[in-house]
Amino acid sequence: MTRNYIINKTSDTHFVLKIIFVVCFCFVLCLSLFSEEIVSIYDIQFTTNPGFDGTFPSPMINQSVVIQGVVTAASFENNRIYVSETQGGAWSAIAVEGVKSRVSLGDFIQVQGKVSEIMGLTVLTQAQNVRVLSKNTPIPNPISITAYDALTMEAYESVLVRISNLTCRRLLNGTFLAIVEDETASLHVGNSLNNNSIKDFFSIGNNYSHIIGIVVFSHNRFSIHPRHVNDVGSVQTGVQSSSWGRIKSLYR
Repeated sequence: MTRNYIINKTSDTHFVLKIIFVVCFCFVLCLSLFSEEIVSIYDIQFTTNPGFDGTFPSPMINQSVVIQGVVTAASFENNRIYVSETQGGAWSAIAVEGVKSRVSLGDFIQVQGKVSEIMGLTVLTQAQNVRVLSKNTPIPNPISITAYDALTMEAYESVLVRISNLTCRRLLNGTFLAIVEDETASLHVGNSLNNNSIKDFFSIGNNYSHIIGIVVFSHNRFSIHPRHVNDVGSVQTGVQSSSWGRIKSLYR
């Protein structure tokens, strides 16, 4: 009887120790998952230092960071997505490269990566520990800017923007679809999503009430990249006058 009692007590002790070990392991695991300090995208992007090449590199270059934000564009070339702080606006967004898990527009995510500069674009590379914290998060409204703003202001890099009253002046092949202009400047329209439906909207002389898209710096220039056909608004077909060079518009 005494021997059985000792065996039972020993077994109970081992069981309790196992429970304590499992609880401690889970506690440590949770700490590792949630103790990472979240860095704001604004702090990664904002800088007044143009750098040696005028591309305004991030002040946090080569640092490993954890960010949170809403996905404003997905499935870009190079397996990139674009993530924005929920309020949107200047300095609010960043490209993230190497996200292997599937994420969608409106996913509010947390991701860890290394702050890098690729062809003048600030990118979070080596993405890992991607977690979708919530679905169907409202995407920030695109901020209204001019073509000149997109070309000259670092603050709008990777940001979802809206440029109004544009005319298509030239068609292009490959990375860029066309060159459009408003009253301030000419701007390349990119097609990093390789979306054939968007290509069909561009023709020389066409006028557009607006184009919404992500401002990207690549190939030594800023450009705007629509995500889908709904980002191209109110297309008017145009016929160029041989005498005045003006656009005569017809709704289609």
